Amino acid sequence: MARVKKPKETRKSYAIIGEGISEFFYFDEFRTTEKELLRKYNITLKPDKPKHPDYKDIIAKAESLLAKDYDVVFCLIDMDYINADTAQKQNYSLEKSRAISRYEEGSLFFIESNPAFEFWFLLHFLYTDRQFRNCDAVIAELKKTGRIEDYEKTRDYFSKKNLYQALLSNLGVAIKNGDKSIVAHAKNKDSSYTEISSFFKMINKKN
Repeated sequence: MARVKKPKETRKSYAIIGEGISEFFYFDEFRTTEKELLRKYNITLKPDKPKHPDYKDIIAKAESLLAKDYDVVFCLIDMDYINADTAQKQNYSLEKSRAISRYEEGSLFFIESNPAFEFWFLLHFLYTDRQFRNCDAVIAELKKTGRIEDYEKTRDYFSKKNLYQALLSNLGVAIKNGDKSIVAHAKNKDSSYTEISSFFKMINKKN
């Protein structure tokens, strides 16, 4: 009797596009640290960032990747500069909706942080529904005793310190706090929040 060949698993390709160096280095470290997880779920992951830190460039980069060989793209968006201007906030919402509508469900995700990605780092240490004005305000809180006291948003700092690895033991805490921040933001639009927890929950599901 001839053997029945098992269908070959298709490897899904994921890309993460962040606006700045903190996002890029963090997810590059995630990819390096979690090789076994990505292999288990048959996922190729590509951290990337556009040439200019602007949501329009992020959307353009995402569409470029989806037009190639990538199945899923996550766009990491800092909301501080978007929320600072009413017209820009409306334009972003419109462009986001248009981009999502052009692709199959589950292909393009917008992962927002308000005010900035550093709020995700902070949630590894505590939950807060405080409204932070900008990234600098979050960093000031992040550098308090017992957190990341030496934090610097510089390429030199990130190249020397593996923040994903350093924060890994508190990742479960951050995911729970991130979920809580989304619920709190739904009730109070002024509270800070991040949707990074949704990425980790999606990436841990077998595709």
